[in-house]
Parts: sequence; structure tokens; C-alpha cells
Amino acid sequence: MKVHNKYGYGQLFCFSGIDGETCCGDDFVAMMLAEPITLRFDFTKAVTLKIPVGKEAVFNVVTGDILEGDDFFVGFIDKNTIVGKSPVKPFVLTEGDHRVRLESHTQKISTNFAYFYLTVEESNGAYYFTFSYRARNTEVLSQVALDELKKKRLAYFQNMPTCKDEKYEQLYYKCLSVNKVNVYSAEGAIASRWTTPDRVPHRFMWLWDSAFHAMAFAEYDLKMAKDSIRAVLSMQEESGFISHMMSIYGGFSNITQPPVLSWSVWSVYQKDKDKKFLTECVCALRKFLVWILKNRDKNGNCLLEWATDPDYTECKCGESGLDNSPRFDFDNDLDAIDFSTYLCNDARYLAMIYEELGDSLARDYFLDIHDKVKKKVNELLWCEEDGLYYDRLFDGKMTRVASSSSFLPMFAGICTQAQADKMVKVLLDEKRFWTAMPIPSMPKDSEYYDVDMWRGCSWLNINYFIILGLRRYGYDRLAEELRERTLNVVNKWYEETGNVFEFYDADNTICPFNLKRKGEQPENPDYRVHVHSITDYNWTACFTELLINKVYN
Repeated sequence: MKVHNKYGYGQLFCFSGIDGETCCGDDFVAMMLAEPITLRFDFTKAVTLKIPVGKEAVFNVVTGDILEGDDFFVGFIDKNTIVGKSPVKPFVLTEGDHRVRLESHTQKISTNFAYFYLTVEESNGAYYFTFSYRARNTEVLSQVALDELKKKRLAYFQNMPTCKDEKYEQLYYKCLSVNKVNVYSAEGAIASRWTTPDRVPHRFMWLWDSAFHAMAFAEYDLKMAKDSIRAVLSMQEESGFISHMMSIYGGFSNITQPPVLSWSVWSVYQKDKDKKFLTECVCALRKFLVWILKNRDKNGNCLLEWATDPDYTECKCGESGLDNSPRFDFDNDLDAIDFSTYLCNDARYLAMIYEELGDSLARDYFLDIHDKVKKKVNELLWCEEDGLYYDRLFDGKMTRVASSSSFLPMFAGICTQAQADKMVKVLLDEKRFWTAMPIPSMPKDSEYYDVDMWRGCSWLNINYFIILGLRRYGYDRLAEELRERTLNVVNKWYEETGNVFEFYDADNTICPFNLKRKGEQPENPDYRVHVHSITDYNWTACFTELLINKVYN
């Protein structure tokens, strides 16, 4: 097992809800800084634990909850406590006013927002330590106890499915670590364990992210996969609406996100054929799709429109998940190709769920929705001249703004073989979409193209959808090439930085840290100054795992 061992800025370090109780409302989560080992906890002011093992330190293990080398070890034992051993003495730095009081081997560090305790004891030339937040945990662990903690944490990865592509084995285990670190325990309004895109800076629960996380967890932890979905469905309002962002305090917004939950539930169901799980989910899935049909089709033509915010320049369409895409620069309502495609796909999977449960009436209802949306997508959103699907303004004109979303009808089986063949010709244009890291969210020759999130960068979820679409239409070799190009880029930047990122440069020349994210980046990456392409990003890890092991849902 080639476990992840690359230390670097941006990686998360905290206690996982897989192992016990967490506290989203008061989270003790660190981000690794560049100099080993520096763990910065961002509260009102930063509190940093430094274990200065030096730039030449060799790491054997780097996961979301343990760091280990030949002569040092750092690990979480609970939500508020780090323990470890080091050849050099650890210390704590704080921003802003603070007081330090020494009590035997323990420093009590008082700030205006919390208490911290650092206990250090020297033995046989090594420093054994405990660093705790709020709770006064001052007992240092023996070498035997630290070895047991390491063994316990590594056992989690040893029980995972074998990596099926040796070239990406270390990346694979890195991604499993990202999945684990981004799990919270039940808390507040969320009655089950749940997942987050990233515990810093997103922190909360997001609709379509959670559906993707469940599909990856289904490969090795069905209980966690089901919990991920339960958590989202439990937050549904009586009307059927599900907020795009939710937390332990409830739903956060009046916008939703792409309907992919039925697809995710079906993917999880395929692993154990648990009809009780389908029965548990089906009512909420139905209510969600019905809510969308009632509230996101203003012109009644069976094509869906995202809710947009024309005044919010940096994020005109958070509901789509494609926050700053130029598709929404029109500031008009439009029949959206991606929204309509996702709904069409999810209606089909919901029909399959009803078929499995023996409800032919409900099955036929959602098959009819699928068929109507599919027909309208081909009738109103297909451009024969360009060989692509586009969004459509309410006056009947196509926007003719090409994007990665233009290929999504292949994923849902909406297009004919002839239409798919035309789209593939466009896809393979190296000046537009077939880049070093396919598939840019906007084509390279577009006047709108920029290395800024959905204005040009490449995303793993979209690549996965299009790989499924290519396979559906007989382009297996091309799908495999897209898989390999995608993994090569993810692996390159993983090997250089130790991270998997939110999005990537389509040309594969700019480090993800330096890509724009709704604005320019500072010279040295620091998400507190300006959020960069997010690190330890959960859905990137999920789709990377699925692609490595060639899991095509």
C-alpha cells in the first residue's frame, strides 16, 4: 500500500466524523503551511502549532489525521486533541492578544476567543506532546500508545478496495484520505453523518457535492454513502425544495443545485440492492423533482431555467454550480442545457427506482417527464450548424455560447448517434476543447475564456459526465484517453504539491494555486487573502477514485 506521504501547503488536518464525534459549530481544523510541520488553525485569529522538523524532513505518512516520519509523529485522538512525538520541541504562535500561563509541563494559552493547552514532556531525547482546544487534555501518550494510534489510523486505508492502476496508487490513497477528512458527525439539524466539499473554507453541506461524495463512498463504505444522502434529504422543506447549501443550523438559501440525487441513490443501491434504502429516499426524490418542475420552468416549455442574480458579478448563477460562467452574462432568463439535461437524467433514474419498487404508475409519470424534456432539448437547444447544444433565451434565440455543458446531453442519452458524432468532432478540436487537460469549461478560442473557475478551467465532475457519455455512444477509446489525460494532470499537481484541487488549468501550465478564482491570486497562496482553487477538494477526490478504478456509474 503506497500511502500518501507528501507534505505541503493547503492540506487539511483534523479529526474525522468517520472516527467519532466532530463539532462543525466550533471546528478544530488545521491547514498545513509550507514549512514542515506547521499547522494553522483559523479562528477569529490564527493559532499555529509548529513542530519544526525542518524542510529536509522525510514523511512516511501524510493523511488528514496523522503525520509520520522516522523520528516524529503527529495525530488526532479526538475532535479537540492532537498528540505526538518530535525530536524538536513544539510551540504555539498566536495572532493578536493572548496570555500564557505555565502549569508544570503545560502552557495554558488564553486568547479573547478560546483556550488552548500545550503539554510537552522530554524523554530519551524526544519531546512527547499534547495540544488541545478548549478541553484540558494534558496527558501525553507513550511511544506504545502512539504506535497503536498510527496502526489504527492506517488500518482504515488497508481495508479499502485495492487500487486498480498502480501508476496512480499514491494518488488513490490521497483521495481516500480527502474523503475521510471531510466527514462530520451528526450535529444540530443534521441527524446523520454528513460530508462537506472541504472543511476549510466551505465547511458546510452542499447538495450536488454530497451526491457525488456518496457515489465514491459506495465503493467502500455503504453506510457512509447512505448517510451522505440521508443528510441532504433530511433537510428538505415541506414544499420539496432543497437548499444548495445546508448546515447544522438548517438551510442557508433560496436557491437549489443540479438534480443528481436520484442518480446517486441508484448508484448506491446497485451495491447491495437494499430496497429499504430506496423506499426511504423515494418520496423526497419525487418531491424535489416536482418542486423543480413547478418552480424552474417559467415559460412552461419543459426546459428549465436556473435562478440567477445578475447583480452579483462574481457569482451570477450559484444555483447551477457554475458560479461565474459566461453563459450567464446575458442577465436574462434562459432555458439551460445543463439544468434540462440533469433533470432528464434524474427523472429516468427516479423512474427506475419506482420500477424497482413495483410502482408502475409513478414510473410512467417520470418516464413521461424524461421523454418530454428529452424531446424539447433536441427540438429547441440543438444547433445543427455548430454540432452543439446551447442555452436558449426566452425570445427563442440560442445564445450560441459553447461550453463544457454543451456536451452533457451525451451523458443523459438525450442525443442521437448522429448528434453525438457531431459533438465529438467539436470536442476533439485542439484549439477549442481537446486541450492538455480537457475539457475547458469555455473553449480556448472563446472571447470569454479565462483561467478563472468556470470561465475556462477544467473540472473533474464534468469530465466524468462526458466520459460516461462517450462510452454510451461507443467512443470507448476516446473515453479512455480523456480518463488518462485527466488523471495525468491531477497526478502531476498532486506529486508537486500534495493536493487535489477544485479545478485545473486547461493547458496544464499554471499551478492550480495560481489560477484565478473570482479574481487574481497573491504571489504566495493563502486562502485568507484570496481563495485559490480549493485544496483537499472532496468531489475531485471522489471522481479521481472512480476514474482510477474505472467505475462508470
